Amino acid sequence: MSRLVRVGAGGKEISWHNALNDLRADDVLLLEPGFYELPAGIFLSDITIKGTGNLPEDTTILGFVNIDAGSQFVNLENLCINTVTDANSLFVPAEANTFLSLRNCVVKGFGGDTAVIAANGKVTLELFSTVVMNGSVSLFADSNFRLEMNDSTIKNTVKDIGALALEGHGTAVINNSRIHGSIDTFSKSNVELDINNTVVNALLIQGQAWLNMLNSMLLSQEDTAMFITDKTWINIIGSEFKGGIYFEKEPHVIIQNSRIDRLIATGEAQITLNNSVIVNHADFQNKVNCNSRRATFNGGNEYEYFLVLSDQAEFEGHDLIFNSNGATLAVENQAHLHASVIATSDDSIMVECGQNAEFRLWGMKWTTKK
Repeated sequence: MSRLVRVGAGGKEISWHNALNDLRADDVLLLEPGFYELPAGIFLSDITIKGTGNLPEDTTILGFVNIDAGSQFVNLENLCINTVTDANSLFVPAEANTFLSLRNCVVKGFGGDTAVIAANGKVTLELFSTVVMNGSVSLFADSNFRLEMNDSTIKNTVKDIGALALEGHGTAVINNSRIHGSIDTFSKSNVELDINNTVVNALLIQGQAWLNMLNSMLLSQEDTAMFITDKTWINIIGSEFKGGIYFEKEPHVIIQNSRIDRLIATGEAQITLNNSVIVNHADFQNKVNCNSRRATFNGGNEYEYFLVLSDQAEFEGHDLIFNSNGATLAVENQAHLHASVIATSDDSIMVECGQNAEFRLWGMKWTTKK
């Protein structure tokens, strides 16, 4: 039977020390505002801990939280966990089969390359209205996970370390959140990743991965702000990319109603591009196949070409908009381009076409570049 245990320094509350020494399954600990030091060697199991202050930082647990391997659930609400040593602030062991929920919490890491939240084993991890600071959230290679993140923030301060690392097998659903850093999957990952109404710095998607991205934004201005490789499946709707998207190997990609600064694709990528805008430059290489409808291809001042096809790339476009802004369209090697244009800002565009290339363009004037 669950107990409601009030913890504090008042006359009606028990001390934190006594509460830890008498933990029972299904206990609900209500912590008064203050600082509570969690000794090493304490493992939480089947417990709910709630802070009773106005803000999470009013009730701070000093130390790092270990989840017991046999725990079925741990709920943390309206708390701050502050780790002052180089350790995981929250750790789920590989033997676990558990549910870990954080609601209106702040979790502070030490600031090194050690993950702030590290989850192994079979775990359902919920982050609701929660801020993770000074490090990353990592679902490691031996994890079988479901991650649900809503109205939450990860503030990663370590360069070259992903803010959210998904190494294991599972599903991650991220809604209305902010990721300061990158979301990474790995070569051995088997992940479905759903990103909705969320702002992320960058994405690295590899392994066996399915990405659904809706009404979201990538802020990085690098050419590889979103780097997609391996045999992945990508569905992007209504999103904006301040930098470049780079596809390689065998991704299958559908992009709709989106705005992309630069798009580069190599390998055997299969791309469907509809009702979208390429702001500066698009480049399709190797055996890439792109089918595009009602898309806009613009030229940027920094780029000689606004649209390039090379090697054996194939591009078929219908009802396109071309705004070259003085840049050139290039179809090289044995590439194929068949496209119809319904609107353009150019009287004529310059086309550079290789001898073995196949080039057919309807709906606008063009001149062969000498």
